[in-house]
Amino acid sequence: MKKCSKAIKWLSIGLILILIGSLGAMFLQTDGGDVMIKDIYLVTENQQYLHALAFIPKDASEENKVPAVITSHGWLNSAEVQDAASIELSRRGFAVFAMDAYGHGLSSSLYEGIDQDSAKYGQGMVPLVEYVASGILNFVDTDRIGVMGHSMGGRASKNTAIHYSTLYNEAIAAAQDPASEGGAEITEAEQAYADAQMKIAAALPTGQSPGSLADWSIIRCNMGFLYGLLEEGGYGSSTGTADLRGASKEALAMVTSGDPTVTSVEEGVFYGNKEDGTLRVLYQPYVTHPLIHFDPASTQDVIEFFTYCLDVETELESDEQVFLYKEFMNFVAMIGLFMLLLPIAELLLKVPCFAALRGEEGPRIPALSDEGKKKFWIGLLLGGAMSFIFAVIATVAVPSLDATKNHGFFMSNWTHFPGPTMNTVAVWTLLSAIWAYVWFFYNYNKDKAAGIRTDEMIGLKIGGKKLLHTIGYAATILGFFYAIVWFCKWAFNTDFRFWTPAIKTFDVGHVIYFFEYLPIFFAFYFANSLMVNGASRIEGDNDFKRLFILGIGNILGLVLLWALQYGKLLLTGTVIWGPGWINVLVIAFCFWQLFLAPFLLRAFYKLTGNNWAGALVVSSVYVMAGVMNTAIHSTLL
Repeated sequence: MKKCSKAIKWLSIGLILILIGSLGAMFLQTDGGDVMIKDIYLVTENQQYLHALAFIPKDASEENKVPAVITSHGWLNSAEVQDAASIELSRRGFAVFAMDAYGHGLSSSLYEGIDQDSAKYGQGMVPLVEYVASGILNFVDTDRIGVMGHSMGGRASKNTAIHYSTLYNEAIAAAQDPASEGGAEITEAEQAYADAQMKIAAALPTGQSPGSLADWSIIRCNMGFLYGLLEEGGYGSSTGTADLRGASKEALAMVTSGDPTVTSVEEGVFYGNKEDGTLRVLYQPYVTHPLIHFDPASTQDVIEFFTYCLDVETELESDEQVFLYKEFMNFVAMIGLFMLLLPIAELLLKVPCFAALRGEEGPRIPALSDEGKKKFWIGLLLGGAMSFIFAVIATVAVPSLDATKNHGFFMSNWTHFPGPTMNTVAVWTLLSAIWAYVWFFYNYNKDKAAGIRTDEMIGLKIGGKKLLHTIGYAATILGFFYAIVWFCKWAFNTDFRFWTPAIKTFDVGHVIYFFEYLPIFFAFYFANSLMVNGASRIEGDNDFKRLFILGIGNILGLVLLWALQYGKLLLTGTVIWGPGWINVLVIAFCFWQLFLAPFLLRAFYKLTGNNWAGALVVSSVYVMAGVMNTAIHSTLL
């Protein structure tokens, strides 16, 4: 009864944190109830479908039309990561549509391929513009529509500007044809038709260099680029770094398309003329590529660009921002959610069908001798070194060997291991798992022969019937866990998130790929559980201290990778691993998961007396988070 009461206590604390985080996030993202948030789905070209979060000011109406901004996330993310723009623009009177790009979140996969689709449809942005500009949303001022996006989403917004500018230019060229209605002269009707093709008034790619647009002469809308001074991909610029201010080729090409007299570009200065669509501006906040999402200065630039270009008057200053508080509330809710795992697991063992799975903690390893302590630290440091080597292989060497246009090491087609960024992590995970098994069993067999360790100490053995029973137990824990995720999404629009990785709802197609990736990640977390519970439960030891050290050991190689990459970036403005910089960034998904894993794996071991249940639950939660927060390209979605 005492254990049950303790489980209920922690379950209650977790639920309270979820409620506080969810209510706080809901209050902030709805501006205290003045903004309505709705999920929308559109069926688009080739029977694809697009999901977006719509942030709509409640005072928007047919009599009080508001401007609209459509925004898209980057390659590793989904709609919720655009919170800064969604929240701050909507509370200033914009209707904001934060989309899941094709192949991400709750949208379908691409139909014919990334390159073709991105160029033609902005990975779903063009169909969403068509919907918003159609007039069906009678509260939207269709003459004031803007687009923006980060990284891949920045490319989508750039391509969307090109798409509509091209339609406008083609209409003007047709009107100037001597065989047209007005001959070489453009009639009022022909001009009106051309104007109708230009369905956006402003575009602001972020995390994208102006150099990514080769021909500025075609652009017919106001346009800016927000490119951090510490962009990891800046090494490819004409300046050799991300700093494009002054007379860089990229900045001058952009600005002189609006004002040919400019010879040196200043950051944040509006060049050209807003009224005729030639406004150009370069923003360069001191920030890295991924941190643009969470940077108040970058968000201030976004606010000032769209309030000026789309003629919005607001009483809020551009630096009056609340989105970071919302991110904190997401984190509070996520802490609460993870706190539920163990109480749910504990309470389920009280249910008759799972009661037989309760086990006792095996004997501990005798207190380490000086030689044993030395071996532990050697193993920890050697594991960190191997982790670093495997990370370099996964982030640099593997993508360079990929024969499928850098879309994933395992992909022979779009139905096998279809997650490009998941594959980078999976390669590292698999190599790390192999090393962990080799190191563990090499030392275990030596210690067993010396009489230091026994089979009862490591929690490895399990019968087939008990394994199936354990799988059902883990599945039931996950069922309760995700039932709470679904309820909070329905009731509060909660996304349980730390930085960009999130625990969120999913559809059936993602479950298929969950099972495809699960064996790789289970192999790693089972090996990690053996290390934590079969090699690091030591008599007289301080468990928390040991688990903390093991958590540090789990992330040691990745910390070294990041320290080298970003240390050089801060010192010189360039990175060590240039072409693979996005893959170095991908590994960031592992940090919080890897550090937390030893604590969860030890707790599950204490409940069940073996390593199987903990590894199943931990790997399942992490795999589904990975599948839902990265690109998935499959004909099954």
